[in-house]
Amino acid sequence: MMGDENRYNGIGKVAWGYLFIYFDFKINTVSLFPAFVGYLLFISAIHCLREEERELELLKPLGIILAVWHGLNWLGSFFGAGPGGMWQVADILIGMVNLYFHFQLVTNLASVARKYQPEGYSLDAELLRYRTVQTVILTALIVLGYVGEWIGNFGTVVSVLAVIVYLVLGIALMKVLFELRRCLKEERAGG
Repeated sequence: MMGDENRYNGIGKVAWGYLFIYFDFKINTVSLFPAFVGYLLFISAIHCLREEERELELLKPLGIILAVWHGLNWLGSFFGAGPGGMWQVADILIGMVNLYFHFQLVTNLASVARKYQPEGYSLDAELLRYRTVQTVILTALIVLGYVGEWIGNFGTVVSVLAVIVYLVLGIALMKVLFELRRCLKEERAGG
């Protein structure tokens, strides 16, 4: 069925999208996993999952804004510049849009998981837990980005710890999404 295929593809795109969001390997200043690719995958996933969760469609304009912002940052990184850091107000607004986008995206994915996870699974609860931790860590990183120099070495230590937790969280979130995708594949094959 087309709906099964869309669900399977949509969840896979989100999982791979988070690879580009969470991991930032660079050569000089240019990211090998540019975040804008993650947002493009999210936008495509929203298209695939729109029949499952109607609210996802509301995230599409925010995903486009985030994709453009991160795309401009990535292009600017080739020249040592980009919109990030130039305007503090814009950075804060993008940070808030980013927080809301991921909070709502993972909330909607948990709803999809609740509908389609096999009995005895708790993928929906895991996604909600990761969503909450992700929101706290992203908020902390945004705040530390602005007050870190005021609190000195303590801010640096907290930032490093937050980044480590953020990366571990990214791996765990991707694992749950791939597990949900596997469940959808088995349902497709069995159904």
